[in-house]
Amino acid sequence: MRQWPSLLTVLLFLSPLIAGDVAEKPYNESEERYSSSTVGLLKLLELEMEFIKNLKSYTDLLSAKANTLQDFIDSVDRGTEKSLTEREKYVSNPLNAFGLMRRTHQDWPKWHNYINNTVGRDQLQSLDDILTKAPDSQDMKEALVGMQRIERTYGLQACDLAKGRLQDRQYDTQLSIRDCLALGQHKFQEGDYFRASLWYRMALKHEPEPNAETFNEILGDPLKDLKLNYAKATIIDGLIEELSPGNQSQKIQQVVDVTEEELHKSRAAELDGFVTYLLDQPDDDLAREMAEPALSSYEIGCRGLYPRRTNLVCRYNFTTTPFLRLAPLKMEEVNHDPYIVMYHEVLSENEIEEMKRRSSEMSNGWADMKEENSTKLRDIVCRHCFWSEQSAVRERINRRISDMTGFDFPLTENLQVANYGLGTHFKPHYDYTSDGYETPDVLTLGDRLGTIIFYASDVPQGGATVFPRSRVSILPRKGSSVFWFNLYDDGRPDTRSQHSVCPVIVGDRWTLTKWLHIVPQMFVMPCKPREKS
Repeated sequence: MRQWPSLLTVLLFLSPLIAGDVAEKPYNESEERYSSSTVGLLKLLELEMEFIKNLKSYTDLLSAKANTLQDFIDSVDRGTEKSLTEREKYVSNPLNAFGLMRRTHQDWPKWHNYINNTVGRDQLQSLDDILTKAPDSQDMKEALVGMQRIERTYGLQACDLAKGRLQDRQYDTQLSIRDCLALGQHKFQEGDYFRASLWYRMALKHEPEPNAETFNEILGDPLKDLKLNYAKATIIDGLIEELSPGNQSQKIQQVVDVTEEELHKSRAAELDGFVTYLLDQPDDDLAREMAEPALSSYEIGCRGLYPRRTNLVCRYNFTTTPFLRLAPLKMEEVNHDPYIVMYHEVLSENEIEEMKRRSSEMSNGWADMKEENSTKLRDIVCRHCFWSEQSAVRERINRRISDMTGFDFPLTENLQVANYGLGTHFKPHYDYTSDGYETPDVLTLGDRLGTIIFYASDVPQGGATVFPRSRVSILPRKGSSVFWFNLYDDGRPDTRSQHSVCPVIVGDRWTLTKWLHIVPQMFVMPCKPREKS
């Protein structure tokens, strides 16, 4: 049980969270989300670069205008004639008097028009156009969920993330105070009060940023109500631990409902003392207090904690097809039962570049089927497309798949290209028909007998393909592929083929996927009934 200072009895007054000021717009599932792929995030980065380019051009024009006005001021500034006598002497000279009369009659209106003339109209119009392409609130929410997924899946701490430390690697980038605040607000709204308190804490401990005072006038002061929200999240988390479920809701609502005005009427000074007490606690001690729930097999795999397999070998495969006798493939055994293997150096740089060139029209990939009349928002797994254009490269890759698997299928068949984004993942699922999901072409081609995934990029951290039931985890390696069976030889589903994609921490995950159906293999791979393991 946590021991808080006596302020616990006072902190039922705290202000509600700061509401967002961005208007919601109707959510269109088919609309591209920047956060769902690195392709989208690159577009967003380019959009920001365009925004800054126009802003620089606009400020240059403003600066030129300000310099012109300053030149005019310097030319007529009468700062030397300060006394009445000096001013009388000045206007008593007919040259000065006439110049004064002419300037005020002829020049003033023109300078007034110059001042009122808006400079940089084209740049302002461009900025307006760029603003319409900015991420909407749903995209922002998905980015927050992605960050939350990375944090939870890998057990990362706010104190490390905020300072640019991801697992055991330190990066030369840090989250801003507003980044920390946004993550804290999201976790509070999600009911994760302990993590919310940790993110509020990092916002409070953040070093003052350059030009903070000026920026706060435009963007709002991130410190406003921050102490209140930090204390609120901390106390609510304590209430959840200490109160019975029947009393939690009422007490929590009391904390949320009390206003800032009520705080200032009571003991605001005690709040400062309480927050100071909390900030004095070491970050590591607070992180250790977080009772992490029992890890799922999927999370264990994402963290690379499955036990190592033994009796596995790497060898050259030259027996699957006659062609491999001339050009054997490097094959690595990953698991014997169920059978999972990797092939290395089977996708070249040129083929990867061709694949990316053919994937310009990507769409959202979903974790779930669309339910009729459902308003529930589905998780976006990635951005993907089917490589359907006629291409000698695609046919060559399909021929290679046939050599690796021994399976028969038209070499002109499509391949799926996928690119993952900020914290996106694919939850544990099956590739065969199951759980209300029917595989495409199942009536003509049968169910998906096997799956092969090519990795078209390296992923320095995260992004593993995990088989939770088989306790196998495979890290992406550029140019390699992984192959497994989804069905037994007699066509029955093998539940051990359940697999998932872990969130990428750092890297750009590109994959090329091919599903191999059972009907075309009728004479290639005869049915061999066997009992399930």
